[in-house]
Amino acid sequence: MEKPKLAYSRSEAAEATGYSEATIKRAIMAGDLRESHPQVGGHPSAKGVILSAELERWLEGMP
Repeated sequence: MEKPKLAYSRSEAAEATGYSEATIKRAIMAGDLRESHPQVGGHPSAKGVILSAELERWLEGMP
């Protein structure tokens, strides 16, 4: 049984939703989609991830 994905990179989020990576980036920059930066050694990681619940929330708000 495959475990559900907890988080996506920008490119994975684009692939999973069918939107372009540019659309995902624009949504993040506009504040419509939140990208998280997990703590690593007490500092936020440089690589952001989009939590699956956040991606679902964003999709539900799409027209």
